[in-house]
Amino acid sequence: MVDTQSIQRIPWTRFGFESVLIVLSILAAFSIDTWWGSKSDANQEQAMLLALSEDFTEAEKLLSVVKSLHNMTARAGEKLITLGETGSVPETDQNGVDLLISRHFARATFDPPMSTVESVLGSGRIDLLTSQELIAELTQWSSVVTQLHNLEIEARDHFYERFYPYLISRIKLKDLDKGYPEFLESYPWEQEQTDAYKLVSDQEFMNIVYLHWILKTNILSNLVPVEASLTRIRDLIKVELSD
Repeated sequence: MVDTQSIQRIPWTRFGFESVLIVLSILAAFSIDTWWGSKSDANQEQAMLLALSEDFTEAEKLLSVVKSLHNMTARAGEKLITLGETGSVPETDQNGVDLLISRHFARATFDPPMSTVESVLGSGRIDLLTSQELIAELTQWSSVVTQLHNLEIEARDHFYERFYPYLISRIKLKDLDKGYPEFLESYPWEQEQTDAYKLVSDQEFMNIVYLHWILKTNILSNLVPVEASLTRIRDLIKVELSD
């Protein structure tokens, strides 16, 4: 038989109070975990943004150099085309033709650091970034760069397959693998004085120059959206870092 007096002596009030304390402790623990989780996410987002900022700062510097080299080659090609239209080169401009041809040895390609962008997009934690606009720009960045890169490769292939072979059959060139920088102030061939100006009246050569100029013009046109996208991304990153 159940002792009713024993039941009455059970401290139900104390048990109820302790139960409430346990529930509150559990809720507090969840709240702390959530707080630490959000703090960790915020730290991860900050780390992502700083890494992206570093990569896009480097990309901006690289784009400036690449754009300058593409512009230089395009202007040189345009000047050669203008001389070709006249069919002759004034004696005072003959030495300058060497330099104009030399400018075509600038084989620039825009290869920005992509590891952070690829990591952010492929990690499954892109949700850490709070800016949907930044996420959209980062998602498009790779395709924008690839489109430009393909045009640059096309121009590079044209140089190696058409421009250089034809030129080397007319002029004794230095080792092409030595690179372009040494040609900024000098000519990429052995002798200082050449008859390179005569190539201006060579229709086949001028056709090659014209096609190369078209390729460079296409590159410069595609540099515009790349530059605009890079600027937007840099601005968005700055905004997110300042919040």
